[in-house]
Amino acid sequence: MHALTTTLVFAAAASLVMVTDPNDWVNVNYVLKQAGSSGSSNTTDSQKNIISSAGSTAKSGPWSVTDKGSVAPPSGNPRDYLSWAPYHWPDCNWCTSGTNHLANPGRSDGGDDGSDPDDSSDSDGPNAYEDGGDGDGDGDTEMFVRFDTGYSLAFPKQKRAVFGSHKRMHKWKMALTEGHSTESSGIVGSEQVAEPQNKAVNARQDAVVGELPTPTVPAVGVSEPALPPTQSSSSVGTMMGTPAPAEAPAKTQSKQSSCTPSPTKSLAPSATWTTCPYVVRDGKVNPDVRTLPDSPAVVAMSQSVLYNGVTYALQKSSSASKNVASFIDAFFLSSKSGMTPNMNYGQLVRGPGKDHQIGTFTGVLDLRGMVKVVNGIQLLKAANSPDWTSAREQAMVTWMKQYISWLQTSDLGKQVASKANNHFTFYVNQLAAIKLYVGDTKGAVTDLQNYFNNQFKDQVAASGEQPFEASRTRPFHYRCFNLEAMITNAKIGDQLGQNFWTAKSKYGATIQDALDYVMGVDPGSEDISDIFPHVASIAAAYGDPKGKYAAFLQKHDSDYKSEPFWFYDQTAALPNSPAASSKSNKRNDIMERSLVADAPSGVAARAADAAFGSFSLAKSIPFACPDVFNGSPTTELDDSVYVTCEQVRSYYEILPADTNVSVLVG
Repeated sequence: MHALTTTLVFAAAASLVMVTDPNDWVNVNYVLKQAGSSGSSNTTDSQKNIISSAGSTAKSGPWSVTDKGSVAPPSGNPRDYLSWAPYHWPDCNWCTSGTNHLANPGRSDGGDDGSDPDDSSDSDGPNAYEDGGDGDGDGDTEMFVRFDTGYSLAFPKQKRAVFGSHKRMHKWKMALTEGHSTESSGIVGSEQVAEPQNKAVNARQDAVVGELPTPTVPAVGVSEPALPPTQSSSSVGTMMGTPAPAEAPAKTQSKQSSCTPSPTKSLAPSATWTTCPYVVRDGKVNPDVRTLPDSPAVVAMSQSVLYNGVTYALQKSSSASKNVASFIDAFFLSSKSGMTPNMNYGQLVRGPGKDHQIGTFTGVLDLRGMVKVVNGIQLLKAANSPDWTSAREQAMVTWMKQYISWLQTSDLGKQVASKANNHFTFYVNQLAAIKLYVGDTKGAVTDLQNYFNNQFKDQVAASGEQPFEASRTRPFHYRCFNLEAMITNAKIGDQLGQNFWTAKSKYGATIQDALDYVMGVDPGSEDISDIFPHVASIAAAYGDPKGKYAAFLQKHDSDYKSEPFWFYDQTAALPNSPAASSKSNKRNDIMERSLVADAPSGVAARAADAAFGSFSLAKSIPFACPDVFNGSPTTELDDSVYVTCEQVRSYYEILPADTNVSVLVG
């Protein structure tokens, strides 16, 4: 393991721009069949790329979560994984003038002019805690951001709101359910605020508040509202940056703005983490999260394990096999550097108080690379690697079983399991892959079936739109992100002999329809390359008789056949897919029957073509609020980012293209 100093660790993490494949699964039997002269010439270039990348990525390993330098998780155990919530920013409101890293030099009031010079597009780069990117795409490598101009300038007043962790939203939601606004009496959510020590927590009296006839609900990108004394609280509901339907702008309170006494001397940057309350800015990554190396380590380790596993299966390369064993030992199994099997401190929201000493449900997403880890090990085992010993296997099975238990029984794991968007889809990725690894194939299949029979039903509208993802501040990215997880679930199922490619949402839509919809969306300033691997996957699973998928890839990524994903995304790698089961363009009869069987009572179902995913029957499908809203007015898409049924409804009511199928309104 590399003996890195704190400075080197932080600098490397801050500047890291890791380009990786999406979360993916490559069929083990398919890889073995491609070894030697029996392999397809169509994937020669992509195989060479994988083999080359196996060696180049391995040079940076091994990796460990213990390389955090002087930063430690709240437990004090360096073997505990730690990351910070990427969309949360410090909101310090110092009273006095003066110059420190949290005050604006030259101002007499130490306050805020309401400007937001750093509020650039939320779609300017990938999220380091989602897909291994650098967070904001600006190429900067600063360890801490904007200390010279003051954090308080980074937030417009209408975006400010003090909130706690995931545990502090219950009273707020209760008030909404009961139909009245919450009165503040020194309480933020369900936590008692201490006086006067935590003035920074309850001092934000310039938050957006006002009197409205009925309480409104924080929409996408708006956090749980602050509750100043004697004020009822309402947030301005927004959807895609504009006022949500039927909601009037709230009044802004600007008189007698309070603040927190400034420290007598400059604080160290690390003091910000426990002194200042943090607010959410959905989709805008706080660059200082990159100073923690654990998330980049997971991304790099899992990708290298998969590349080296594929390389060994193809070439029986001794170095590739040893690489996988070495990386697994260092990251998971070593008594000194191995990660503890939990995500208790994943995407922790910083701030004062004990509630900020535990991670959030979103942190589970950080370990989605476990799918690649399982895949790489399974390839070594199938290819009879001498380096994957019985001792390593037993130790890894033990680790995996402990992590399964954490996923299913911990408070954070249970929270993820209750979500309806990409967080749950990726949760199922992990759970199914790890259960496959420990030999619980029945449990893996059950988890996948439960997903496609429940949450998936509400994730794709008739048009192929994904309402929960389209509601975010980076809609193109999040559509692709959830699509990535849906495809991975279908691929793991395919490995287990299941066909989830023909699964239908409540509105008759398939994974293919979700991909087709995103292909027709203008990504704007977002990264169109997010969709490339998914186009290849869908073409492999459903066929491409008209060549539209190949044409799309050729237009936007002319070298796509040399990309690693091209090797994974072949029909031969998906033996239970519609394209594999039928070489013709005729309708898949099994698919047709499942459509009718899955249709709601009294409503004829959508009949999809296995090759094109298009409608063939003119039917009306009634809109119904997604199941996640049963008994709750909101659902949480990310930590402190909420949405209501009415706010996603319009996305479900978009009419499918090239069809006369309608979605009934009312």
